[in-house]
Amino acid sequence: MKNSARCGLLPVGMTDTLPPFVDYEAGAVSVLMSVLQGGGYQRVSPPLLEYEETLLSEKYGDLSNQTFRVTDAVSGRIMGIRADMTPQIGRIAVTRLKGEPRPLRLAYAGSVVRMFPTQLNPARQILQVGAELIGADCAKADAEIILLAAEALEKLGVPHFVFDLNLPTMFPALCRAFGIDPEDREKMLLSLNQKDFSAVLAILENTNRKTRESKDLFASLFQAFGDCDRVLDILRPLSLPAEAAAECRRLTEVVSLLKKEKNTLPLTIDIFENRGFEYHCGIGFSVFSKQSEQELGRGGRYFAGIEGEPFEPAVGITLFLQDILPLLEKRDDRKRIYVPFDVSFKEAAELRAKGFVTVCGLKEGGREEAQRQNCDCIYTGGRIEPL
Repeated sequence: MKNSARCGLLPVGMTDTLPPFVDYEAGAVSVLMSVLQGGGYQRVSPPLLEYEETLLSEKYGDLSNQTFRVTDAVSGRIMGIRADMTPQIGRIAVTRLKGEPRPLRLAYAGSVVRMFPTQLNPARQILQVGAELIGADCAKADAEIILLAAEALEKLGVPHFVFDLNLPTMFPALCRAFGIDPEDREKMLLSLNQKDFSAVLAILENTNRKTRESKDLFASLFQAFGDCDRVLDILRPLSLPAEAAAECRRLTEVVSLLKKEKNTLPLTIDIFENRGFEYHCGIGFSVFSKQSEQELGRGGRYFAGIEGEPFEPAVGITLFLQDILPLLEKRDDRKRIYVPFDVSFKEAAELRAKGFVTVCGLKEGGREEAQRQNCDCIYTGGRIEPL
């Protein structure tokens, strides 16, 4: 037997979830799903594997590098293990649920597997819980998803969370408006992702005259991050190209709805933030907590569907349970009661019906055995006695 098998060695990024944490995980999923389903989102459960061509359509092409592939022994075709559940929900919406009235509200919970970990997060198997609103393209839909996610996080007890709004479509819109060529665009995007704004301005300085004239506008937009009201004050007087201006109006409308419905919801904005998958095609957002360096969730606007079927406007959010769970207060108030060998299973069932956890003895044993089994109490003489 190899040493890796003998010691239970797992691949990088894979972990066993052990007691009691597996119970905390299941409880968190239950709480989140109760909120989502209470908001009219019906739960669906797509398969872990799909044929590659349905799992990875062109709109989700950036997921290709994160997808494990296997050959189906039955059909001989290539299948992929899902790296994200959102594309699967889109497939279900435009195929299995094609005839259902729109907007369509769907919720899901399940694990995804990714080829490569990130520098900040070594996990490659990730438990996702999410909601997708399909068939509506309006600020009200964007706001609904954010508000519902906030309600779910509050119900779960996540402390000090904040929604960071962004416009991943802003930079491409500006590039089209000012005729920035693809090579310069790639260089600028790399610098933007590193928050190296001086490098972006230097690239603009060495391009065509029309682009050079946009330097002041870009310089103003580089300040558009941080406190929500401050960013909107920066954006308001700017003279933006038509497509970029429309994106800003949508952002302003969403913020206005969020403040109207829940003015205590912490909001920040980072106009040029482009984290996440490339399929986002409008307003995007991430969820953070002051008590964690990890991203707790991510969402935004996209087009749902598969090749060969009409794509539908959609907005959704995915919450990452492995990053949320460490922030939660972990409690299990149920008492573990040791039920001795000579007590009937019926009596033990009656204790469980009252909310207790019973550990039934399989051989004779008293208090010492109860303590060894990590019990809080022992059932003796028809009474529950603390240890």
